[in-house]
Amino acid sequence: MHRDLSEQHTKGEVLIVEDTPASLKLLSDLLTEAGYYVRQAPNGELALWTAQSRPPELILLDVRMPGIDGFEVCRRLKASPELCQVPVIFLSAQHDTDDKVRGFALGAVDFIAKPFQAEEILARTDAHVRLGRAQQALAAERALLEERVIERTTELAALAASLEKEVEQRRANEEFMRLSSQVFEATQDAIVVTDGDARIVATNPAFTQISGYSAEEVVGQSVALLHAGEPDAKSFELMAQSIAKTGHWSGEILARRKNGDTYPGLLSASVVKDEQGHVINHVAVFMDLTERKAEQHLIDFLSNHDALTGLPNRLLARQRFEQTLAAAKREHRCVAVMCLDLDRFKSINDSYGHDVGDKALQVVSKFLTETVREGDIVTRQGGDEFQIIVPDDAALGATMALAQKILGGLRKELMIDGQQITVTSSIGIAVSLTDGDSFDELVRNGDTALFRAKEIGRDNYAFFTERMDAEIRDKLAIQGQLRGAIARDEFEVHYQPQMCLKTGAMLGAEALLRWDNAVLGKVPPNRFIPLAEEYGLVNSIGEWVLESVCAQIKVWHDQGLGDIKVSVNLAAGQFANDATVPYVESTLRKFGVAPAYLGLEITEGTVMGDPDKAVAALRRLKDIGVSVSLDDFGTGYSSLSYLKRFPIDVLKIDKSFVDDVTTNANDAAIALSVISLAHNLNMRVIAEGVETREQVQFLTERGCDEMQGYFFSRPVSAEAFTALLREHRNLLDM
Repeated sequence: MHRDLSEQHTKGEVLIVEDTPASLKLLSDLLTEAGYYVRQAPNGELALWTAQSRPPELILLDVRMPGIDGFEVCRRLKASPELCQVPVIFLSAQHDTDDKVRGFALGAVDFIAKPFQAEEILARTDAHVRLGRAQQALAAERALLEERVIERTTELAALAASLEKEVEQRRANEEFMRLSSQVFEATQDAIVVTDGDARIVATNPAFTQISGYSAEEVVGQSVALLHAGEPDAKSFELMAQSIAKTGHWSGEILARRKNGDTYPGLLSASVVKDEQGHVINHVAVFMDLTERKAEQHLIDFLSNHDALTGLPNRLLARQRFEQTLAAAKREHRCVAVMCLDLDRFKSINDSYGHDVGDKALQVVSKFLTETVREGDIVTRQGGDEFQIIVPDDAALGATMALAQKILGGLRKELMIDGQQITVTSSIGIAVSLTDGDSFDELVRNGDTALFRAKEIGRDNYAFFTERMDAEIRDKLAIQGQLRGAIARDEFEVHYQPQMCLKTGAMLGAEALLRWDNAVLGKVPPNRFIPLAEEYGLVNSIGEWVLESVCAQIKVWHDQGLGDIKVSVNLAAGQFANDATVPYVESTLRKFGVAPAYLGLEITEGTVMGDPDKAVAALRRLKDIGVSVSLDDFGTGYSSLSYLKRFPIDVLKIDKSFVDDVTTNANDAAIALSVISLAHNLNMRVIAEGVETREQVQFLTERGCDEMQGYFFSRPVSAEAFTALLREHRNLLDM
């Protein structure tokens, strides 16, 4: 027997499918007390029978049940034409992302996790019952309105024909004319009658109310006056073609009010012909759809967005991700998915209540939206779970910077309803290049990384790829310590002697930077120099090295330890900086050091990035009087045609060729070629990394000018190098 719910004054009818009696009773009592009419089913078979006997407005469906489980019940419900529109909310004690993905794919509208929270059950039940009713009501109303418009159009077309006939018959039927006039005047839809040339001959009061025009203002005017014009030119053209061909047109069109505003409407237009088939009138019935469009827009928005925060929900997020990934692949980039949740958010709800918790989520949503870059996408999947879709390059610099910015920003206290609330967050990151190629897979892997971030102490972020995570953390640790290294006086310059092979004299030294950090210990240059370039610190570090070296050269010269010359390495970032050459010149003047005692070493990659600019910079250095060495020659990609243009004083044979110069014919040939090439171009040659007597003898016999390496000395501190200079000076005096 059908139960009349309107007489019971219930909020709606809900079917609860739950195999656990205690949970079934809890949910039934809760919803009954809230004003719902509740039906129960302890298993899947009974649930299907109950729903088919009378469709409910909402189904709360347990996932795990004996016999037919919740997924199969949902599949059968959605396959039934009578039940496919009934919204289904899954009930589950599991927190498996795969279950959620499967449930949404079957057509579920939401998930509620066990153990149940009464507020959550009531809030989600109310929301989905209201949304379902609104969608059904709007669909029914639209169908009814369209039917009514067509009926009225047909009636009015017949009425217009009848009116014309009655005029010709000298108003033979006055009662019919009176009735027609009443319909014309009383209808709530705008009616416009034109002559055969589409000039307005009559309108009704509803037309004036909707358009703002009085009948006197439009009679005699072309009906095109009422159309929106260019914004809807295509619809107007299709309408005109259809009326000319078939005598009728019905559809949506944009119209323009007297004040200039455009608005949507549902129009039905027909022609009226005389007995000879000539068009004598056009009759149009127009319904203003402004309010209905606004309602539809709200329903569409709620279908794709989170109701609390207005952020895209999972459905819209997946669409946006696919668009972002397609664009990234075209540009040979990647997409990172950041999974974020708030640490211990449950304690905020418990301490301050769910209203404050909801406001906290809204504040966090606003912060995330304002923090991300243009093109990044922030989504909310429910609870305190957010996802951020970030297009990036393979180095993931933008992703890491955004994660740090979010973590730092959320550490600040939030002021909500007079309460100071402290919020921190944890972030897990998965990347399309390595961790998956679909949104669901990246979210799943991002959740795994999120769990790892919480394991290592919360208020942190982690990458899904463990190796990448370790490398990035190592880089961040170096970056964090590197920024204050100069202020903490952690850098030290070491010096490695450069020996003349003909005379045995110590001609100079290469300055090598060393870093000893209290947290990281001794950090090798090949780890921190590239990061200093990446983080924009290389110029300040390079300036510190240049000043330290010039100051030390001045000390040695003042102590009478010889005209020692020191070579300083220039990083690519320094060499590309237009301020470097003037700074070198000013530093030499500051410490009173002659340019002849300073050498600068650059690599092949540094000069070959922009050869023309490199030539100009090198010539400015030569004009100052500073010598230039080309380091690691032969390991890069220098062109001989450019090499002869470079004003280089010294070529350095890389250690990789020196190591096996006495045992490998290829390395020996390369070393000999470099020596010959340098001498032909009036350059000196220094071999670096010399460690054995055999290497010394081989290179000496082939004409190498200078050497440096462990055979002579390791790089040593300024004090130790001073001792070497004194020892060398004493030997010369003997």
